[in-house]
Amino acid sequence: MRAAILAQSAKSKQDWDLVVSSWVQAIGAMQAVSPQSPKRAYAQKKVAEYLQNLDVAIQKAATANSQLPFASFNNQIFDEQLLLYLSYIAAVGKPDVLIVGSSRALVGIDPQQLQQALAAQGKGNLKVFNFAVNGGTAQIVDFQLRQLLTPEQLPRLILWADGVRAFNSGRPDRTYKSMVASAGYQGLMAGSRPTLPQNGSETFEDCENTSGASLSRFSPQDSKASGSSASLAATPRQWRMAGVSLEAMGNSGTIPDEGLLLTQLDEITAPSGLTLARNITGYSSLAIKANGFLPLDIRFDPKIYYQKKPRVSGRYDADYQPFNLAGQQATALNSVKALAKQQQIPLVFVNLPLNQDYLDSVRRLREQQFQQFIQQQAGDGLSFIDMGRQWPNRNEYFSDPSHLNRYGAAAVAIQLANNTQIPWPQPR
Repeated sequence: MRAAILAQSAKSKQDWDLVVSSWVQAIGAMQAVSPQSPKRAYAQKKVAEYLQNLDVAIQKAATANSQLPFASFNNQIFDEQLLLYLSYIAAVGKPDVLIVGSSRALVGIDPQQLQQALAAQGKGNLKVFNFAVNGGTAQIVDFQLRQLLTPEQLPRLILWADGVRAFNSGRPDRTYKSMVASAGYQGLMAGSRPTLPQNGSETFEDCENTSGASLSRFSPQDSKASGSSASLAATPRQWRMAGVSLEAMGNSGTIPDEGLLLTQLDEITAPSGLTLARNITGYSSLAIKANGFLPLDIRFDPKIYYQKKPRVSGRYDADYQPFNLAGQQATALNSVKALAKQQQIPLVFVNLPLNQDYLDSVRRLREQQFQQFIQQQAGDGLSFIDMGRQWPNRNEYFSDPSHLNRYGAAAVAIQLANNTQIPWPQPR
């Protein structure tokens, strides 16, 4: 009742934060009903209803007007990823493994699956975060690692996941140019480093204890514990850190319907609820998980895909024309290599899989040139893992011809965990 009443008058981000917290507490109360109780079946139906209300409240809280705690870098996904990464460090400490790259990495390696696969092999409970951004190039990665993050914020291993497009110096690097022109970049160059407000009441233990929790699996004990600790001051950032990445219902009207994917996720990867994500050409930061990963549920079907999208050959693809592997992107790669060597951080480049529909004669030639280029760069701290033609016919692993979906991202994570070439950090 409290959540429903608050929702009727909520307007600001803070108002919707209170609604979110109230629905979470209501869900916990319903989950606390004993399986042996005659009220259990009714309570579980209420959980499903409350989850839908929670979805709406989280979207309202996330889209309500609120300012970043630092100046923008002219890229919404980058701003959100930076905010989330700083929050992640504040909550659980810096990651052992950091994934960087473009949109292909953002949707192409699932940190949670990688953590679980590494743990199953006895490599310890390593923390993995995905700090990839749409439009990311070698220059963007160089900026992230060398200028944006401090040495104390760097991981113990860097997984750079991408492909040839990120290293083509022939095409204009619009993402980097836009970032250089941003207030955030100018402020950073002037010595104003992005930070988050400090709150002495938060502890690492609180977030670590709930980082893998699923609302659908809360026990009565969990609910009682959460009821005593979940105050009305909880924020979407805190719930994101708690793994409750439930997103909006599609009927709220605050986000355009065009290009949206409304998918039901399974219990293994997310709490029981609806996750809203834009397609690969128009991301929604709302769908990014607490570890920086953007799961895409859609499976590539050429018959359906090319009814809506034109089939562009490599000959006319602006990402490849003109083509040059010896320019500013190569310089950025060398800078990242030098940083990794100086900081004694292993650097692993993963050439992510591509679908056969993408690899026409022109793109295959560029892939071959890129493989030769990166193999020449390998060594002296840089390892090269080539997965480019791993699954050319596995349409079920792709969301479009050059981007994986969450099933492919899980498969990549598992395969990387089994790769003996990667010097995974030792458990702390």
